[in-house]
This record gives sequence, C-alpha cells and structure tokens, in this order.
Amino acid sequence: MDPWDIMKSSQIACSLEVSSFKPGNVHRNREYEDIKYHHFLSSGIAFGDVIYRVALNRRNIGEHIKMAVIQSKKWSPTNANLGIIMLHIPIAAGAGGIEYFNEHKLKKSICSITESSTVEDGLKVYEAINIAMPNLNPPKEGPDVQKDDSKKALIEENLTLYDVFKLSSEWDNISKEWAQGFNISFEGYNLLNNYYEEDNNINLAITKTFISLLSKYPDTLIARKTDVDKALMVSDIAKNIRDNGFKKKDLEEFDTFLSKEGNKLNPGTTADLVASSLMIYLLDRIDKGDTVLW
Repeated sequence: MDPWDIMKSSQIACSLEVSSFKPGNVHRNREYEDIKYHHFLSSGIAFGDVIYRVALNRRNIGEHIKMAVIQSKKWSPTNANLGIIMLHIPIAAGAGGIEYFNEHKLKKSICSITESSTVEDGLKVYEAINIAMPNLNPPKEGPDVQKDDSKKALIEENLTLYDVFKLSSEWDNISKEWAQGFNISFEGYNLLNNYYEEDNNINLAITKTFISLLSKYPDTLIARKTDVDKALMVSDIAKNIRDNGFKKKDLEEFDTFLSKEGNKLNPGTTADLVASSLMIYLLDRIDKGDTVLW
C-alpha cells in the first residue's frame, strides 16, 4: 500500500479518536489538568514521518517506536500517544508489505512483523518507554522497564520484543494485541464499519465502537491505576449502555462518573485500541478509492 496513505491514515486516526466523545477520556469537551486535547492532536501528527518511514522499510520496529516517541515528546509535553505508537507502527509496517487492502492479508503481514522482532527491538522499546515516562506499575512478568538492569535481563534471557509483549499480555491489552495478532483492533475495525453504515456518522461510530470494546475487554490502564475489580465494574456499565442502545444521557452520565476522580478511571487503553481500529478502517476506505469519510 502507498506509504503516504499509510501515514495519513495514522494521523487522521489519531485526530478522529481524540476528537470523538469517549467517556472518561480526553476529547473536544473534556480535558484533565495534566493532559490536554491539543497534546493528543500534536502528538498524533508529529510522528507521522516515522509511520511513513516504517511503511517503506518495514525493519527495525523497535527503533521506529523509539523515533515516534521522540517526535511525540518533541511536540507534546506528555506521553499522550505512547500506546497508539505501539499499535500504529506494526500496522504501518504490515500495510507497507501488501499491495492492496485485504483484512486477512494485513493481519498476516502485521503478525509477520511482530513475530520476527528481535532483542534489539525490545531494547529500543524499553528506551522509548523511559523517554515517554509513563506511570507504569511494575509488570507481573518479564523484566521491569523501570529498573536499571532491565535491558541486561533482555539480553541475558534472549527476549525479543514479541517475547516481552507475550509475557505482559496477561495484564496489558496492547501487549495482548502483539501476542494475539491484533484481534481487538480488527474487531474494532469491523465494528466501525457496521456502526458507520448504520448512522453515517464517524464520531458516533467511534463512540459506539469504544463502548462496545470496553464492554468486552476490561481496560488494563484502569486496572493498573486502581484494581481489576474497578476495571470490571467500568466494563459492566459500558455493557449496560451498549445493551440499552447507546443513549446520550447514559453516555454523558458515564463520562461524568469516570471523570470524577481525575483520570484514575480513564479507559485509556481502550481509546488506544480504537485508534488502531480506526487506522485499519481508514486504510481500507482509502484503498477502495472512495472518499474516506462523508
């Protein structure tokens, strides 16, 4: 696929994701004291050149993740899009390896990229995480990125980036995407297709996709910031909203509830997964030669 289209699909996906209403997350009408709407916009546009590069050469996945984080931090004071970068870079590399959009072929191409990652890729991503400085709790499995000897452990245990994500897939949904072939992102892509066909409204399709994914996959950022029980509780509320027809009043009350405690109940990992779903969705639409959105 065309590397320019791949780059623009990433940038537009980032912009659409943060601009749409997703309860508990930053959007056009919701910001937090420590992270703002424009931080996400700036970051999502800033690493577009790295998306273009990795779509062209499809190598050194860890180095490209690190480069994207550096560009993001250059233009935004927060680690706004770290999770999205972890997802968009392999999607871009996978899309760069196919001539035209095909869901099965893209998934296979992405898996080829992730499964062939190296120890060096893992080292670069650990450097990227430390540059972004996210508020991570220590992992249950695998070397702790925040410890000085973590990179040494990767080398001694011969752990590739794919190995590291497999280890952390039990407690992090972005890692699970790497370990399980981006299943949630492709599920989100199909939800976006269905909801956009229903409503002809991309913002509403994004909101519905977000709620649907959250209802099925408890948000692992919430689980790390608080506990698993709270993440399950949030997913139960999302399921009720979905089953009740995505009523506006329910969505607004959900947003207010999640935002009461600052961003402790922020379903940020789910938002990242919506961004990866959107990138796949946009790649499909642009490859068909149609107007992407109307």
